[in-house]
Amino acid sequence: MDERQRSLSGQTYDAHAPVFLELKRRTRQLLSQYNQLAYDQKSEKRTILQAMFAKIGSNVSVGSPFICDYGCNISIGQNVSINMNCTLIDCNRIWIEVNI
Repeated sequence: MDERQRSLSGQTYDAHAPVFLELKRRTRQLLSQYNQLAYDQKSEKRTILQAMFAKIGSNVSVGSPFICDYGCNISIGQNVSINMNCTLIDCNRIWIEVNI
């Protein structure tokens, strides 16, 4: 079992393993781009969220600034609005369901 599988299964894992360092590097780069976009740059924002999240439904709004650890552990359903200054600690899976 690799470190990512250990993390997702709730076991003790090495948060400084290369897989996590690379995920954090990539996510920080995407978050930097995302948080610099203007409010009305909806399509650019969605493209970044699609690259970062495991799943994203339709009609999703994530206010800036937004912060997360890995992004790839986050799944968001449709018709979800996340307000500005949100931080999601996604060391494990986070599901935000439809119509919240």
